[in-house]
Amino acid sequence: MSLTARKALEILVMPPFSLYLGVAFGFAAAKLFKRTWMRRAGLALACASAGSLVLMSVPFVAHALLDSLQVDAAIPRDQVDINAEAIVVLAGDIDCDPAEYGQDQPGALSLMRCRYGAVLAGRTGLPLLITGGVLRPDRRPVSHVLRDFVEDELHVAVRWTEDKATTTRGNADYSAAMLKEAGIARVALVTHAWHMPRSKRAFEHAGLTVLPAPMGAHAGPSTFREGIVPRARAFRDSAWAIHEWIGRAWYWLRS
Repeated sequence: MSLTARKALEILVMPPFSLYLGVAFGFAAAKLFKRTWMRRAGLALACASAGSLVLMSVPFVAHALLDSLQVDAAIPRDQVDINAEAIVVLAGDIDCDPAEYGQDQPGALSLMRCRYGAVLAGRTGLPLLITGGVLRPDRRPVSHVLRDFVEDELHVAVRWTEDKATTTRGNADYSAAMLKEAGIARVALVTHAWHMPRSKRAFEHAGLTVLPAPMGAHAGPSTFREGIVPRARAFRDSAWAIHEWIGRAWYWLRS
């Protein structure tokens, strides 16, 4: 499947667009169909979609969804010797041509992953690989943008950059090929804690032994009031979790 087709499918399947469609089609069915059961089914679809939009913005719900994916423990911060031969950082988002910099910069997710990967590389002395290809035809590979940031601003050398992958499965396959050529079979994998289960499975499927090095674990609301008041950030967190669960289901169907 091409990158454009995959992005279009993702827009259709992922919230909020899929839920907006559910509301629209549900109310349309409730109004247009003559059979009672079809009208009731349409109304139920509309209500369920609207209710899901609300629930996804509740912090308690968002935390429960993300926490269901955060199953790997972080590497102890004082541990120097780890069972790995290299560190792999998965690229995330990118900030395109910000006015204050004039050229592409790591996005918030990528920034956090790069920082921890650099810290882990500095502490262990292991070589660093950053993986991430071209997400838009007019842009540099994400791994190149992140490499420049890590080397120029964090002052940590990057041994390899994988610049072909546009999916997590691609990250794994292309990175594994590069690492195996260098005689490396065990890696410490750096990505967000909620992204780790799917990433770990992909890298293991590619033939590597994986030591999870999760970071950015989502912490739950500190008070009941914070947990029940709907927030835009909570909706984003819920969407990340749903994206991961759909991705895991897709990988399972294809394997």
